[in-house]
Amino acid sequence: MNEEKGQESAALGETMVARIEIEEIGIAANEKEMTDSVTGLPGVRQVKIENGAMHVTYDPLATSEKKIEEAVRASGNTVKAATADTETPHP
Repeated sequence: MNEEKGQESAALGETMVARIEIEEIGIAANEKEMTDSVTGLPGVRQVKIENGAMHVTYDPLATSEKKIEEAVRASGNTVKAATADTETPHP
């Protein structure tokens, strides 16, 4: 039973990284509006655009990949594809 609680609290400390492919990424004005929109979400820790995609590090208890996608769309951009994975600290 104690092991389960330990695993739960470890999971709570994890951050997630969403990789979102966006149409017409690379246009500076679009990128600024998009990153500002996503950065404004609660729980978002880092936003960077790299290799034709937006990479967002976030707290899954405060926001979700779906909310991040909605923020991208609200900034007038189109999401082509999105994936999310955990980012666990390495010892």
